[in-house]
Amino acid sequence: MRKSSLKKTFGFFREWTNWDIDFLNKVYNTHRMKDSHKESRKEKEQIVEAFVFKICANWEVFTEDLLIDCLNKDTMQFANHTGFRIPKHLSRDVCKAMIVGVGYIDFKNVSHLKGFAKKILVPDNNPFKEICQKPTSDKIDEFYTMRNYLAHYSYAAARKLEGVYKKKGIKFREPGDYLLSFERKNSKRRINVYINAFVKAANEMATFLGI
Repeated sequence: MRKSSLKKTFGFFREWTNWDIDFLNKVYNTHRMKDSHKESRKEKEQIVEAFVFKICANWEVFTEDLLIDCLNKDTMQFANHTGFRIPKHLSRDVCKAMIVGVGYIDFKNVSHLKGFAKKILVPDNNPFKEICQKPTSDKIDEFYTMRNYLAHYSYAAARKLEGVYKKKGIKFREPGDYLLSFERKNSKRRINVYINAFVKAANEMATFLGI
């Protein structure tokens, strides 16, 4: 029976996240001497916006795999929630089919993810409850608001992003411009602050699982 490897799941997430950070650092430090500073800045903003999707994809692959891994350890909470009589221990492929089914899972925010995990994972195997509400989950939710805006450019998505900015006391800006800028309180690029929120959430879960 094929079983899960939590270390491998966390390892892949860290590997890809570190690659993203290294690549973005190269983007930040690249100067195009023959072009204007304004044009160079705009190109960097476009690259950062493209990476918003990749960062979210890394997180989604990681959390989906982690849900499957943890369900693979013990299915009793899933059985209690659904009312199905199933064995406590199943193969990873069967656990994957139970979660993913014939479609895909789409969590609207961290709270939605944590609520889903609580329904199907026994407390001792539920690392998602360890994700701090503030500021970690807020940062992840804000980042997804930017992702949704970039994916649709709809009026509704723009309004939600505008709400994020209003809470911070700033006017509406395109995500690339906002993420490439520095935060005043810690002098870090905002894109790095958001990536750190994903990393912190993963580290909190890894600590819970003893990894």
